[in-house]
Amino acid sequence: MPNPSNHGSLTLVGTGITMIAHLTNEAHAWISKADQTFYLVMHPLADQWIHKLNPHAESLAHFYQADLPREQVYHAMVAHIWAAVEAGKRVCVAFYGHPSVFVTPTSDLVQRGQREGVTVHVLPGISAEACLFADLALDPGLHGYQSYEASDFLLRPRRFDPTTPLVLWQIGVIGYFKVVHAGLDPRAGLARLVAHLQHFYPEQHEVIIYQAAILPIEEPTICHVQLNALAEQHVSAYATLYVPAHGEAEFDQTLAREFGLL
Repeated sequence: MPNPSNHGSLTLVGTGITMIAHLTNEAHAWISKADQTFYLVMHPLADQWIHKLNPHAESLAHFYQADLPREQVYHAMVAHIWAAVEAGKRVCVAFYGHPSVFVTPTSDLVQRGQREGVTVHVLPGISAEACLFADLALDPGLHGYQSYEASDFLLRPRRFDPTTPLVLWQIGVIGYFKVVHAGLDPRAGLARLVAHLQHFYPEQHEVIIYQAAILPIEEPTICHVQLNALAEQHVSAYATLYVPAHGEAEFDQTLAREFGLL
């Protein structure tokens, strides 16, 4: 039976999407003051910046080896991080974006903490979703919002509503579950996605390829294309697809009168 009194502590933070600009004061403090800080970021300048905050910080990027299944990589990361916790250290792990959004090690670490009686603190960060809401002026409170990882959207066909905006994440790696590399060709996956979406939207329906800015001097990628042209577009592994609503949702006139809206 694990003895949590012998363990250190673990706090997971997010660095946000845009380097430096999105880091919260709370995350800054944990990265700087932890006995051991691990991190995963998206740009070499972010590496340098993390090391200025904590000279002993260690990147987890070396776990990403070509052709390894991502699940194997995440398992190795979790074991490495937990070893520092078991050594009695106050550990901080800084993940790009929000630590609970598309970060498999976070859920694995939280579950391990629950099994071993160690509280794992997760602090929020600015996510790609938050950036999308701002950059595309999308308010999910107006007409709702549907969000799925693109491969999962195809593997588990959903009963989604075309009259509500749809967001699909990671459209550049559809059907690919190993370590991402620069030579990936997204066209086959995009073609599968287009074929599925065309059952619900017209071929000329305009969609948006989106990617948030990583550096403060950059602009976000916002590319408007017709659905039938999506498969031929050059997209990164981290690109997102925003599909605007097609048509209008039914409106319950009787209930609207009860609510005093009519």
